[in-house]
Amino acid sequence: MVRIGVLAAVVVVLVGAWLLLGRPAVEARSTSDPDITVECDGSTSVTQEACGAWGDEVLALGAPSTTFEMIDVNRLRFTKPLLGFGSPCQVEYFLQRYPDDPAWDTDIPCEGD
Repeated sequence: MVRIGVLAAVVVVLVGAWLLLGRPAVEARSTSDPDITVECDGSTSVTQEACGAWGDEVLALGAPSTTFEMIDVNRLRFTKPLLGFGSPCQVEYFLQRYPDDPAWDTDIPCEGD
């Protein structure tokens, strides 16, 4: 009887982990600047349309720092660290000259919060 309970608990944990971690990332083009790609990690649980709109909202705020200009940004990536438990989302700004290394990251309210 105990083995069935343990097995059921393991299955629930594995299914929960798959639901939280197994979601694919979505990608959209910004409508305010079509040269900018907006990527939302699967942990954010947003649709492609919501991802693009979220990116447009962040772009409308302007550069979060004086270390770069928004004209240099070619990609934004949104993530939700710690599986979303009690932590804000993060946005990373990628520049054309360093496409794989974020030039800046900052905490941001999660979409729908």
